[in-house]
Amino acid sequence: MNERKLRNYVRNRIFNKSNITVGKEYYSNKTQIKETGVVPSDGKNILRSADNRIAHNFHQLLVDEKVAYMFTYPILIDVDDNQVVNDRVSDTLGQDYVRKIKDLGVEASNTGCAWLHYWRNEKNEFRYEKVESEQIIPFYSEDLEKKLIEILRVYETIEYDDNLTPIKFVNVEDWTIDTLDKYKFRNDIDGVDESELKGIKHKFGRVPFIPFANNSNHTSDLIKYKDLIDLYDRVVSGYANDIEDIQEILWIITNYDGKSSDFLNNVKKYKTVILEDDGDGAKGDLKTLSVDIPVEARNSLLELLKKQIYESGQGLQQDNESFGNASGVALKFFYRKLELKAGLLETEFRESINDLIEAILNHYNIRFKKITQIWSRNMISSELEASQIAQQSVGIIPEKLILQNHPWVEDVEEATKLLEEEEESKINIFNSYPDMNQRAKEVDINEE
Repeated sequence: MNERKLRNYVRNRIFNKSNITVGKEYYSNKTQIKETGVVPSDGKNILRSADNRIAHNFHQLLVDEKVAYMFTYPILIDVDDNQVVNDRVSDTLGQDYVRKIKDLGVEASNTGCAWLHYWRNEKNEFRYEKVESEQIIPFYSEDLEKKLIEILRVYETIEYDDNLTPIKFVNVEDWTIDTLDKYKFRNDIDGVDESELKGIKHKFGRVPFIPFANNSNHTSDLIKYKDLIDLYDRVVSGYANDIEDIQEILWIITNYDGKSSDFLNNVKKYKTVILEDDGDGAKGDLKTLSVDIPVEARNSLLELLKKQIYESGQGLQQDNESFGNASGVALKFFYRKLELKAGLLETEFRESINDLIEAILNHYNIRFKKITQIWSRNMISSELEASQIAQQSVGIIPEKLILQNHPWVEDVEEATKLLEEEEESKINIFNSYPDMNQRAKEVDINEE
């Protein structure tokens, strides 16, 4: 890509950056109410001084609910049922593999598409990590397959000159299937390029970035219920403003005989107010004004909005205490909406995780035929029913499948190893009693 076109793409991304980061802002509970409030900023209404800006973290709750449901338990990887290869892949993924996949799930839910970058370090070791979505500008082929053919990664750094004066640089990495060009623009994207690292060859055979999409449309979860959250924030903030602004009685006084600054003191001390006429026969008067806040209407609206937020966000039903002794079928029905949402993300993530595992295998020059993924959900379940089904399935389906679906088994390979050790221990105990073995043989002979 030529430098002029590259600068134009980066300018456009910087201009539209907020469209990508809005989900992250709401995830951090920095909703629109924090910026706008509900009180006009002109200050003309002297009776309105309170300016509460109360944000609610519905988006964070819904995202964490989905991510915890899907990624609390590690996604198990099996390559051609080869334990040696599986151990190599597991070691390369590392102990923080679950955390990294979880972070990708949060990023995808917030921005619509998370990005994973992999590389080789100075020791030729395979490394991978999440990249902030707002840093990435992807380019796809124009055919039906829509393959990733180029990536621009844009990020800022700060350096210091000899006088310790900070200098900002806009860094741009231009990745293709076989080359890397690095740009380093001083101060902003229109500055001078101070990098000479161009045409660097890499041997990945593809662009070393993997998209982890939230759904087929690459849209965030927030788009479904952002307006509902904003309205909920405005109603609650306005409610709090009303309570603060109208917490005292308003006095309407005509022809008060005294200073306005002494009025409340006289009322509290003497329990009376001295009034006079205006000299033209108009008598003094005193009235009070109180404003009734429509509490019931607002509470009804807030309850409706909360219900609709979880309905639109496909979250678990809230404040429901009727599932304490529910059966497995009833519990699955309770999770139906969350499962629909999770299924869309899983469909996209499966392909992306396959790409990651394939990149690891290519790094080690390991040939393979099939990559299998085993996903587990973190959900309330009836362990008794699951255990009974597992027991009744012995001899009907492979033991490995039974272990994979048993509620107490988290590591199938470890469970298999323990079972083999127990069986071997029983055999050794039996063989340690020669008299018992000899009697068993004599019984067999006599029976013949």
